[in-house]
Parts: sequence; C-alpha cells; structure tokens
Amino acid sequence: MRDDRIRVVVADDDPVVREALADLIDSHPDLALVGLAVNHEQAVRAAAEHRPRVVVMDVHMPKGDAPSSVRAIRERVPGARVVALSAHGDRETVLNMLTAGATGYLVKGTPAEEITEAITRAARDQFSMAGELVADCTEPLRRADRASWRFEELVGGRLEESYLELLGHAPCGVLIVGARGRIESANAHARHMFGYSSAELRDKRLRDLVPDRYRTATEQLVGRLFTAPSAMTGRRRDGTEFPAQFSGGHLQGRRPRCVVFVADLSRLRAAESRFRQLIESSPDAMVIVDSAGRIQTANRRTEALFGYDRDQLIGRAVEALLPDQPLTISLRDWADSPEELMGHSMELVGRRSDAKQFPADVSISPLRTEDGLLTVLTIRDITEVQRAQFVLERSLELLEVTDRDRQALLSHLVHAQEAERGRIAADIHDDTIQVITAASLRLQQLRRRLRDPEEQRVMEKLDETLKLSLSRLRQLIFDLRPSSLEHGCLAAALRGLLEQIRTETGVEYRLEDRIAAKPPPETMALIYRTAQEALMNVRKHARAKTVHVQLLGLDDGCLVRIVDDGQGYNPLEVESRPGHLGLSLIQERAQIAGGWCRIESAPGAGTTVEFWVPLGDTPGHRPLPFGPADASDYPGGGLGSPGSLEPPPGSLEPPASLGSLEGLDRPDRPDRPDADGLDVEDPGLEDPRPDDPRLEDPRREDRRPEDPRLNGRDLHGRDLNDPDLAGPDLDGPDLDHPELGRPELHRPEGDTQP
Repeated sequence: MRDDRIRVVVADDDPVVREALADLIDSHPDLALVGLAVNHEQAVRAAAEHRPRVVVMDVHMPKGDAPSSVRAIRERVPGARVVALSAHGDRETVLNMLTAGATGYLVKGTPAEEITEAITRAARDQFSMAGELVADCTEPLRRADRASWRFEELVGGRLEESYLELLGHAPCGVLIVGARGRIESANAHARHMFGYSSAELRDKRLRDLVPDRYRTATEQLVGRLFTAPSAMTGRRRDGTEFPAQFSGGHLQGRRPRCVVFVADLSRLRAAESRFRQLIESSPDAMVIVDSAGRIQTANRRTEALFGYDRDQLIGRAVEALLPDQPLTISLRDWADSPEELMGHSMELVGRRSDAKQFPADVSISPLRTEDGLLTVLTIRDITEVQRAQFVLERSLELLEVTDRDRQALLSHLVHAQEAERGRIAADIHDDTIQVITAASLRLQQLRRRLRDPEEQRVMEKLDETLKLSLSRLRQLIFDLRPSSLEHGCLAAALRGLLEQIRTETGVEYRLEDRIAAKPPPETMALIYRTAQEALMNVRKHARAKTVHVQLLGLDDGCLVRIVDDGQGYNPLEVESRPGHLGLSLIQERAQIAGGWCRIESAPGAGTTVEFWVPLGDTPGHRPLPFGPADASDYPGGGLGSPGSLEPPPGSLEPPASLGSLEGLDRPDRPDRPDADGLDVEDPGLEDPRPDDPRLEDPRREDRRPEDPRLNGRDLHGRDLNDPDLAGPDLDGPDLDHPELGRPELHRPEGDTQP
C-alpha cells in the first residue's frame, strides 16, 4: 500500500453523510481515511492523534463551535488543513470559518469530484470555495461600487489585483505567465534567483530560464491546470545552473494567465550533501530504515563491517544485519512516539554476510523527512570493547589482589617497625636505665663518704650527668613508644609531641582533630610517624614561631596538614642535597599506605606538609605491641613491661618502677657485688677495668658496648659536656624514702660519716 497518500479525517454528526464521505475517500487512490469524528471535541482529538493532512469537517456539530475547532486543529497540528462542508452557506458563517483558518468551504450537495479536488488542493495549501458562495460573499463589493462598473470587472479586477499583490510577497519565486507563454511579471525573489531585472524578464518564455533538457517539462507545466512540484534545474542570467522546484496552475481572472512558483533548492541540496558526507565519514556503520524496517541508505562502513555491497542492502529488511527480535519490536512500538527513540541504545548481535556473528552496540535516532519518519541506526562492533572490558575487569581483580597484598605488607611492616621500637624501648628500660640507676645509687653512696669538697663537687657533677642521661633516655622511650598510641588516641599522641617541641623550642602550636572514624592501629602508627618526621623538621630547621596541625576526614581517609610560619626553603635545592632524607621518608610512608603527600614551601613563606592515607581496615591486621603485656615477654619480668611505662613528655621524675631497689639483688646472680660490700678505697672505682664484673649488666649477659658513633653526644647530637644542657635536678632513688628503706652500709671502723 502506498505511503504517500493524503491522510484525511472526516468529522460529521450525520452518520449517513459521514459514511458516504468515508467511502468516497477510501475509493480515491490518492486519499487515505485515518479517522472519524461525530462532534467538535472528537474532531480535535482525532486530528491530534492521527495527524492528518486534511480534516473535512461539518460546521454545525455538538460539543463546540466550528471556528474554535479550526483554531485548535491548526494549533495542535500545524501541517493540517481544514475544509468546511456544511448545509449552511450564509455569508457570516463562511467568513467566520475563513477567518479562523479554514482552507476551503463547500456546501453539502457539491459533486464528489469537487469534494476530492478540494481535499487535494487543501493538501497543497490551495483555497477552494463553492461557486454559489462566491457571489454572496462578494455582494458588499457589488453594492459599494459604481453602477457603471460591470460586476465581473469589479470582482475580477480587485480580486486579481489583491492576489497579485499577495504573490509579490511570497517567500519563493513567482512568475506570472500570459496566454502567449511569455512572462508578464515576477516578484523580487524570482528576479534575485535568476539574476534578471523586471524589464529583462518581461516577454521571456519560461523555457528561457531552464536548460534545454527541461524545455518540454516547462511547456507541460504552463499548459496544465495544476501541477505537482517537480524538481528541475534553473539557469541564471550568467549561465550558472542551480537545483530548483517548479510548480504552477491557472490564475483566475479577467484573462487567462498562469502562475509558476519556483523554489531554489541549493541550500537544501547542500544540507543533503553535508548529511550524506556525515553519514559516509562516520567511523561506525550507519543505516537508515523506513517505518517498515527496510534499509533505505547505508554508508561505506556498513559495507566493510557486514561484508555486503551497498546495492545488496538497499531495500532489504534490517533483520538481515541485526537478526535480534528486540530491535524489530522496538521500531514497531516506537513508531508513534519517536521522541522516545532519541539517544536510545541497546546491545544486539550483528550478522555478517558469511553468517558470522559479533556483539554490536546499536544507537537509534529518529529522522523526520517529507517521506515520513525514518530511523537512523548507528552500529558499532564492540568485540574489542568487550575484550578490553574483560581485560580491565581482570586487571581490576589483580589490582585488588595487589592492593590487599600491599595493605598486608603495610600491616606487617608497621607491625615489625613498632615491635622493634617496642623492643628497643624495653631494652633501654630494662638495661641501660637500670644500670644508670644502679650507678647513680652507688655514686650517691660514695659522695657521702668523700671528705674533700673538690671531690664532692666532681662527684655531684657526675651524678647530674647521670640524671640527665636518665631524663633523655626516658624521653627516648616516649619517642619510641608514645603511651597515647598504646591507648589508641592519635590526637593525644600528637599533642604530646607538640608539647615536647614547645617545651624545647618555644614553638606554639594549635591542633585540630576532625576525624570521625578511629584509624586502625597500623594506620594510626603510620600517621603518627609521618607527622613526627615533619614536626622534627619544624623543630630542627624551620625556626618557626607557630605550627598548626590539622587531622581531617577526607574521602574515607585521613588528611594531615602541618603548616608552620618558619623561614621556609627552596624544595628544588634541598631535595638535591645529599643527606636530606626526611622529606623522602614522609612521601614514602604516605605512598606505602596507599596515599599521597604534597609539600609546599618557599624562602620566607613557611612550609606546608599535607599527606593523606586511607582509613580502611588493613588485611592481615595484627595487634601492635601497645598497651599492657605479659611480664614474661620482657627481660626482668614486670619491672620493664611496656604497660608500666607512661612517662609524660618533659617529665624528669623517674617512674616508680625505676626507683625500686627490688630486683637489684638477683637470686640467680650470687656473685653480684652488693652495696654492703662497697669499698670506697677500691681503686677499681677510679680506674675500672673493662672486665670488672661490677660493670656487667645485672639483668642481661649480652650487654652491648657504647656506640662509638655518639662521640660524647646524646641521641639528638647534643654535647653531653655542655653546661647549658644540664636540666633540672633529677634525684635518683631516695635512700631515705620510707617505702624504699635504707640498706645498712659497711663502714670501716671509726668511720662516722652518715
């Protein structure tokens, strides 16, 4: 069945007339009946639903009025035209309908041929009116004109002049051709289109405006009552040709004339050419199918993808390329609602000419044309995409495994580091501090026996040096194992570190803790060590007055920002110098944790250190050696258990466990020299031998010698002999303390020194 027929809706409340009109339209080869209505409301609704080209409507029907219905139809369906068919032909009704926008007005009883001709003319935007209505509608003109004028001249002349004036403003070229076949007048569009003036066009024939191959077609165009638009080629004054569309018909008037409409199709052809180039240059296969699913156009990429010649594809069903039913169903279901097609895509299976199949992504877009609604299918072979997607998924899986391994490695690494720090702290506590404490006790006992003031002063200085060593060792234990970290408080540990820096350097600090979630132990330890490294740089090099530390929750992680107002530095110069490992350690720690680090500084502008680490639970998590532990895990039993070490930063008072004399007498070491047997005259006190058993560690048999790299300096590189470094008095264990008791000293006879 032809799809180019004129779609018609019939609206009449009389069933006999309605059925007769329906049969008339069904019997005409150029007309197609698409809807019926029995009142004005149904007429408007049927027009909106079926979108006809022409509505044949009775004027007097229930549920509304005809002029309002005409306006509603023209508003909802701009391309529709209304032909009124009524038993009433009074002048007022006719004028109201024409004013509302009706394209024709016929009275019931008009011959069937005139009705079908009026429908055809309305589809081409041409006006029709019953002959008996013309005289009645022009009666006012007849009465107003002078009696000497003939009615035919009055009506014909004025209507003709008005019509010619209207044609002069037409948006296309208009040529008025006389009875002899010569052009009598042309509007401005026609003159511009062909490049002639009005005088030059006058008396030319229409065939003079087209190439020789179209002369016969122009003669037929002028000779017919009405012609459908036909594509030809126009020829300008300079001889250049352009694509054009010619149509025409007879002009009713006092003398026979013909009107020819000419449309320049150059822009349309250029747009069509660009559209074809766009289709051809597409990297994807593109086919255009009609409403029946038949292929109308295919580009070169379609030939290459499916293995067909283009001529083999034109006219074939799209199922030859895309055999999946969902596409056919979608095209059928969406034919009445093309707006839903825009941007829709689906994954289907494509089939090549050799019957091999491949995965295809098909995008669907509507295309409105004069021939109706078409559909553009953009087809892409996604075999490589799916393969890449599979590889990507595998890579993501491997990345997740690698990330889990990295997190497990981080967990073990941090655990090992903190365990080693804990072991070193325990060794210092159980070994070095105990030995120094015992030595301090002996020195205090010896000082009481000395008579010479100079010797007492030297002994007092030596005792102060030992006390300073104890203080620094306790601070070292705190640096190695902050008690706040043992209790799971990152902010408290950083506050203790900042307080220590303020005590030592006078740098004021401000700490902001905005972390809602508690970090896992490994992550907390890593954050603390990284921040500690940055704050040590502030203490040693920045010469800052204030430092601002922020702990912020960001993207399921912790962002640490450390800002000081110090002297700053040039990052390029500092990083290029050997021995500056602090900044590298900060960056490496953050990267090991799966995060990032950023350091900004400039001379005189201070330094900003930012690092971010994720806070997710790390796989392979094992508890760190924080908090109380079993005494059997450490040398010396409970005396040196880490759980008993909580020295506050800057405190110079030794823990109670360090001052206890209990444990200095070990039952398993009967050969240990006792304080009761101390001989002040023993020359070994002045010149001890390296193998003197009194210098052996009372707890460990593997006492390590002093590190020669210190060269008389403490762990921070400061001179131990510098009198400015002598801290507040640090008394050793008080021998007169009632809880400790005071051992009886063996004195030579006659010695009354207390």
